[in-house]
Amino acid sequence: MKDSERLFIKSLEDTRATLGLGDDCFVFNDYVIASDSFFEDVHFKIKWCNLYDIIEKAFLVNLSDIYATNATPVYAMLNISIPHNFRQIKELSNIIGSIALKHGVRIIGGDTIKDSKLQISLTLIGKLQKKPLLRWRIKRGDYMAYTSPFSALTKAKAQKFGKNISALKIALRYNYVKHNSRFSKPLLYPRMIFEINKIANAGMDISDGIFMDLQRLSSKNNVSFRFCKAIFEWFYSPEEYQMLYAISPKKLTKARNIAKKHRHKLEIFARAKIGRYTSKKRNWHS
Repeated sequence: MKDSERLFIKSLEDTRATLGLGDDCFVFNDYVIASDSFFEDVHFKIKWCNLYDIIEKAFLVNLSDIYATNATPVYAMLNISIPHNFRQIKELSNIIGSIALKHGVRIIGGDTIKDSKLQISLTLIGKLQKKPLLRWRIKRGDYMAYTSPFSALTKAKAQKFGKNISALKIALRYNYVKHNSRFSKPLLYPRMIFEINKIANAGMDISDGIFMDLQRLSSKNNVSFRFCKAIFEWFYSPEEYQMLYAISPKKLTKARNIAKKHRHKLEIFARAKIGRYTSKKRNWHS
């Protein structure tokens, strides 16, 4: 049975009032618009992290979409609900401002309300770096690959791909998230992403796990995938915010060399083929 998110999107598309659903970003002239939410008890629990990490991750999940589409963030619209008994108002404002400036973003509007929980919804506007990288140009025979840091300088042990599935299980069971883990504080690498984006056929950031995101790519491109790497549970690992790429065989070596230059591995795990692919699991927060 379809999960509620997929059913809602399909029903909304059936109204014929939509344009371009299926990507996390919408390309408008020379700009990219991304919108994502970060809600208490859906995407995080207050017990898991400190306030700074919560706010920064709310920014990072949107920044990841902007970078993945090949754009530089410029502006933000912020909608936030503040709990009735929340006493850290000034600290919250200072954190939001410092994180926005840290990532080169100016807040230009939004809305603030009171509610029972901390809810953050951001719309980011980015300036395109030449042409956008989209999800729907995968060709049969393309290699499917994800990025993963390997240098100690990038905290590889905590940040490499696939760790979030175990971090999530620990968080749900013990209400504890390691401060420097990718689940708490994902590191983004826009310079590397922009370089690989120039030669990739398609791509997206990994938000719901490789298997879930492959399903999205399959639907957009009418392709399936032949796996050439052993498959483990961490292919369901959520909120990785590493990049998932489709790269032609002719450009694979160049893409690998770019990743290596930025102290990353480009891990090949599948090739695109004719067919359709469906994940057997749902989103972890559905």
